[in-house]
Amino acid sequence: MTRERQNRPSRTDVPTAVNVSTVSDTTAAPTAPTTPDATAVVLAGGESTRFGHGHKALATLDGESLIRRVVGTLRTVTGRPPIVAVRTADQRERLAAALPAAWDVRFVRDAERLSGPLAGVSAAASAAETPWLFVAGCDMPLLEPHAVAALFERAASRNGDGDRLISADGDRPASTGGDRSVPPAIVPVSERGHEPLHALYRRSAVRDNVSELAPDDGLGALLDRLDGVEYVGFDALPASVGRSVTNVNTRTELARVAAGCEVRR
Repeated sequence: MTRERQNRPSRTDVPTAVNVSTVSDTTAAPTAPTTPDATAVVLAGGESTRFGHGHKALATLDGESLIRRVVGTLRTVTGRPPIVAVRTADQRERLAAALPAAWDVRFVRDAERLSGPLAGVSAAASAAETPWLFVAGCDMPLLEPHAVAALFERAASRNGDGDRLISADGDRPASTGGDRSVPPAIVPVSERGHEPLHALYRRSAVRDNVSELAPDDGLGALLDRLDGVEYVGFDALPASVGRSVTNVNTRTELARVAAGCEVRR
């Protein structure tokens, strides 16, 4: 991806006492019989220009690379190998070396016609076989299994509290009516903005609409094209969602996360 965090507000506060833990093969995560058939997509094709020297996915937190933390968490929650989207062969080689071979991570190259996160999501939608994609960035070291699983459970059960859904602008209650059909995407949203890089997308919705988007469009443009997107307020999700959506763009932000401090936007 040629640009980072395209169309992503990412302005969520982090609790001031962050308990940073590492990811392992045995990381416990909530499971439920209603968990939808989903593949995790980790976007790692950015140039990391704001981070300085080196790919930020290879930076470490508590001795573990960010890419390993993210992939390990999502692999546990979904029960299947994630897809990692990259822009170049060099990125693929370096990131693959940072991940255990036993994890069987799949790599795809960003769609050439597109840019930013949308390029990676489009490529993953073509490669995946599951009906759902959970999309996250490679720079989200505090991903919380409960916060991710809550979106899965909502997608599968369709039994969420409609009164707690809010519109994308954070002001109006989203219209739910009596239609509980499967939405094309489920996106967390707070008063600070929506989080398209901590969200579920129907693979068919991505594939059916991506060809209509311009090369410079981002995930926001994709969401604008989809009818019936479910925007879920943070208050309808586990409290850990505020921590889970945290991303780091600079070494200073990573240091603040390591120190248990808030990352401000």
